[in-house]
Amino acid sequence: MMEFVKLLIIFVGIVIGLRKKIFVGYLLFGAGILTAILFRADFWPMIDTYKHLILSKFFWRLYAIIILITFLGRILKEIGYLDKLVSAGEGLYGGARTASAVLPAMIGLMPMPGGALLSAPLVGRFLTDSKYSPEFKTVVNYWPRHVMEFCWPIYPGLVLSAALATVPIGTISLLQMPMTFIMIPIGILFFIRKIDVNNKGNGQLFRPIGLIILRIWPILLAIIIYAATGLELLWCVLISIILLMGVERPPWKVIKDTGKEAFSPRLVVLVFGVLSFQAMLELTGAVGSIPKLTTELGFPAELVIIMVSFISGLLTGILFALVGLAYPLLAGYLYQPDVNLANIFLAFISGYVGMIFSPTHFCLILTNEHYRSNLGQVYRILTGPLLLLFLAGFVLYLLGYPWNLFSG
Repeated sequence: MMEFVKLLIIFVGIVIGLRKKIFVGYLLFGAGILTAILFRADFWPMIDTYKHLILSKFFWRLYAIIILITFLGRILKEIGYLDKLVSAGEGLYGGARTASAVLPAMIGLMPMPGGALLSAPLVGRFLTDSKYSPEFKTVVNYWPRHVMEFCWPIYPGLVLSAALATVPIGTISLLQMPMTFIMIPIGILFFIRKIDVNNKGNGQLFRPIGLIILRIWPILLAIIIYAATGLELLWCVLISIILLMGVERPPWKVIKDTGKEAFSPRLVVLVFGVLSFQAMLELTGAVGSIPKLTTELGFPAELVIIMVSFISGLLTGILFALVGLAYPLLAGYLYQPDVNLANIFLAFISGYVGMIFSPTHFCLILTNEHYRSNLGQVYRILTGPLLLLFLAGFVLYLLGYPWNLFSG
């Protein structure tokens, strides 16, 4: 029971830190220190753990992947690919209805902070009729741009999920892909079908789609190289960036400024904070105490996974942070001593729903600010679809998904 009380203290400390808007990297590092103190870890083994982590290839490889992904997303914006993406989207069949769904989703393929602000003006351009409320525009911009976050393998959250579970990122991507196919029709049912069809697209489909693909080719190329060769994602993204630089030849100042943004020192702290928190949970043995205690108390594993993941997503509002917070706490259920893909699936969808509903989610905050919408009304619009999304995923879990698809 004392182990549970200690973990509760740690979790409450994290909650307080998030409410005080302490940077997640500092917060999780501090949570690791607190874990070591409460569970009475020996000093020198703790120092050796930090030393091993900071010098490990694993840490620097993960950091490098996230830097390159961030750089790629930002350079695509700087060289004008996003503007050309808009022009292509305007020619789609169905006009406003199609473009309002496709363009946020396409921009969502490019993981970048504040990406919602790129698509929000585009959606506003298509939804000019007064019958479309600011809250409706907010949700139309918000929902489609996150549909690929379950399975798009260059999202840092998926990269971290695969790294923590020590499984290929392709496995995590395929595992969670059904949720993307569930989220799309839910969005169409609740939001997109309410948008009027106009004739702006002039019946075109293949040409605009082709033009759209031309504007996201660097991302597609990285994915294709990864899928075809099995090369590490780090090198796939790097190859794509090098080819993009060769084709577009952006000014050196643009490359330099974008590089400075991507090589943020805060990113090092964030990655180290996440991994050091996990390392302290493992060193102290705290990582296995939650499953052990909940089993003794008769709590269903499913309830623990759902609650911890949902709360982590709700508090952080960031996919990378919720994975870094929830997965180490649930390691005994997810990947220690053995990988449990079904539980990883349940943890991700629970945390994802919490993240989408989070008032700290940067995309929601920016979109709400752009349209000057009422956040309370936005939540009312989102509640039904998000509940349906979670229930659909939970039903899959209860039916035994992933049905041994990835065994062996």
